[in-house]
Amino acid sequence: MPRVVVTTAGGVRGTSAHRGVVSFRGVPYAAPPVGVRRFAAPAPVEPWQGVREARDPSPIAPQDPRSGYGWTHDAGEDHLTVDVHVPAEFPRDLPVLVWIHGGGWVSGSGSAPGYHPAAWVRRGFVVVAMNYRLGFEGFGAVPGAPHNRGLLDQIAALRWVAENVRAFGGDPDRVTIAGQSAGASSVAALMCAPAARGLFSRAIAASITAETYSIAQAERVAERVARAARVPHSRAGFAGLPPIRLLAASDAVAQDLAADPDAGPRGAVPLLYHPVVDGDVVDGPFMEGPHAGGDPGVELLVQTVADEWTLFSRSGFAPVAKNVEEVRAFAVAVGLPPAAVEEYRALLPGADPGALGDALLSDALFAEPSRRFARAHAARGGRTHLARFTWRSPFLGGRFGATHGLDVPFAFGNPQAMEPFLHAVPVLPLARRVPGVSQHLRGLFPTPASAALSQRLVQAWTGFAADGDPGWPQISAAGVPVQVWGSRDRLERTPDARERIWADVVFRPFDGARVPAPR
Repeated sequence: MPRVVVTTAGGVRGTSAHRGVVSFRGVPYAAPPVGVRRFAAPAPVEPWQGVREARDPSPIAPQDPRSGYGWTHDAGEDHLTVDVHVPAEFPRDLPVLVWIHGGGWVSGSGSAPGYHPAAWVRRGFVVVAMNYRLGFEGFGAVPGAPHNRGLLDQIAALRWVAENVRAFGGDPDRVTIAGQSAGASSVAALMCAPAARGLFSRAIAASITAETYSIAQAERVAERVARAARVPHSRAGFAGLPPIRLLAASDAVAQDLAADPDAGPRGAVPLLYHPVVDGDVVDGPFMEGPHAGGDPGVELLVQTVADEWTLFSRSGFAPVAKNVEEVRAFAVAVGLPPAAVEEYRALLPGADPGALGDALLSDALFAEPSRRFARAHAARGGRTHLARFTWRSPFLGGRFGATHGLDVPFAFGNPQAMEPFLHAVPVLPLARRVPGVSQHLRGLFPTPASAALSQRLVQAWTGFAADGDPGWPQISAAGVPVQVWGSRDRLERTPDARERIWADVVFRPFDGARVPAPR
């Protein structure tokens, strides 16, 4: 029998129990961002009479139709919603996980199968997955509108959780937020945001990205998007565009960024939108400055994967270095001296230029920002745990290794459902698919070893979210222990040799690189 729960806005009816889970899908946490609310901060939910059916996932946020998540131009716009998953028996005062999906700030869905939380719910959690505004709708600079609307949506969702999760059996004082890639950066941003303080007590961040924009840079991007759409650079001009036209204009600017020979790695994966350092929601890079590492009262688990960049380089979206000179050019583009390449060669003997470039950019864009944030949090007195996922997937002959996003389905108990990988490839604006990638991925089934690894990750993540103990020591004055997940797990207690290469690099808001106007 479907269960009815009464929220602060009205009753919702969920699904019948399946695999021990009752789900309430598409429950609004804010009013639809349409009309005058389109580029505004999220507005409160309007109450409804009676019981609202909550059995189907809500429309996802507008995004490139090629993303693979199912958005279409005629989809509804009531996407500021959450899916809530609870144990069928509805016990009380359970720990809560709030999941923030990734997707480069431009795509994704909290309902993706790789995130199905049955393994967590069976271990006694209430799991909440949110959708939030993406791309220009969520992060574009609109004159007269607040910056970082996507992050404001996330904060509104967390406030909804604080006010409503007890009705679903959850304990609002035991909330863990978690996310991967853009979702992990969201976690870092929320840990640093005064408006989010007190809404969660633990955080899991898988593959944090460092990228933030200055206000000036965000405005330059918006001006070029307006030019591509042939509308005035004004709130009224943007408001007159349906989402599909705004997406097309963003794509045009991204294509020209990719064609810019001076863009470097930024052009290789031309994502236009990032959190903006507005002095309000985001007051600086997450791993630098006086607020680096976020609220020390929040317990933190940070995880990376061994081969972050191969998702982009080995799928044909980003160039693979053909010689050492090209690797040196990558180094300079991300703030390292050319001589740093020799240090990578010494640490990775026998690696060809392509592998050296992949390692360098994996560190630049994900691993080092993640390590830096973890260290900063520990330095502020925050309890911090660090992990690295090294299991190398065998698909396509192992060409991707332990790639970006591969760890998340394992941590949800779904190693057979690799949506974070499958969807991350076609979402990028210049979709140059490798023939047969989707077919090979969909045909991959877990082995006993990978299924066992998944269970170990589920145990570690749920253990941390339940009581703060993932099963290995925290960072302390005695050292930086790193739990390494793989065919054989191990605990490393020696410093990562690649980390010292980055000691003098400062992660600042991006400001100044040319964003070309559409041709």
